[in-house]
Amino acid sequence: MSQAHHDEPLQWHRLYIPLVAYLVLSIAPSILAPIFFVLSLFIIDVPMQPAPTPVSLVGFPLFLGLIFWPFLWLYGYARDALIKYPSFEKSLRLATIMSTVAMSLPCPALSLSAAGNGGQGTGILAFLFLIILPFLGILGWLIGRGIAWILWP
Repeated sequence: MSQAHHDEPLQWHRLYIPLVAYLVLSIAPSILAPIFFVLSLFIIDVPMQPAPTPVSLVGFPLFLGLIFWPFLWLYGYARDALIKYPSFEKSLRLATIMSTVAMSLPCPALSLSAAGNGGQGTGILAFLFLIILPFLGILGWLIGRGIAWILWP
């Protein structure tokens, strides 16, 4: 590698994708729950659900924050890998994007379930996400690194 390549700063802003996904997925239900409740007041055919309590509006993001921990782990892992191997920046960026997308695909179902009713079904779905999200993240990471290996040998 040339000396000019070593002097270039690391592109940290490209690794913030998992953090943005984490914030959106853990805070969106607390914003959607009151909107769903107000909309249900104006739509006659929808059965009335109890209004979200202030505790549930604060609790949902905390609850979902625990479930979506793989996004935080992915950010930390990608950041550490970029520090250790700065020459693999393109590969790490692609792997981070693929992993974030793979973990994000099933997450709206949990977010809407938590915002819509927050019942026992949401708890069961949350437990499944605790098991499934890490595997999806690893699969996305490996696919991203494989694509990068093919594109940039």
